[in-house]
Amino acid sequence: MKLKQEHLYDKKILITTFAILSIALNCQEKNISDEEVYEVINFVLKNGETKFHKKLSIITEDPNIKTDNYFGKEIIKKYFSEKDSDYIVSQFATSKGFLLSYKYIIDLKIIHSDKLLAYKKSGKGFWSVFEEKHGDEGFMFVGKPLFSLDKKRVVINYGYYCGGLCGKGSRVILKKINDNWVFEKEISGFIS
Repeated sequence: MKLKQEHLYDKKILITTFAILSIALNCQEKNISDEEVYEVINFVLKNGETKFHKKLSIITEDPNIKTDNYFGKEIIKKYFSEKDSDYIVSQFATSKGFLLSYKYIIDLKIIHSDKLLAYKKSGKGFWSVFEEKHGDEGFMFVGKPLFSLDKKRVVINYGYYCGGLCGKGSRVILKKINDNWVFEKEISGFIS
């Protein structure tokens, strides 16, 4: 009887140790710093297609993220492994509360998407209020980057709006090669 109890005790210790190690490795692997997030954001702002005829000095979080039905594991698993897909989809689920930080965005005025979207409620129309407050310019938007487990690939939404029927946006995959981000593939987008 004593031998059986010792065996159960050893088994519990082994399972507990394994669980603690798994959690520790998982947390370590999934820790994404602000610097890594903004390295990606600043890359797409500098190198992505955000140039057009109007001035762009305002940036906001992706205003489409709250109603995005074109994002899920079925889409992501076309481009990523099963584990990466699960990880990316879990990041997407928590990305709806993402706010841009003044600490990392340089030379652009941040207007958080909730404030910007409130212009719709004025009764005057979004673009009328926008132009009243900011003049004849558009604004860029960017979503929170969603990283693969090894942090060598990322999915990000970005683009711009320049009027009621003027804008462009993309969901792209970036890949890190020799410590530099490069565009790998556009997986969806819009143009107006």
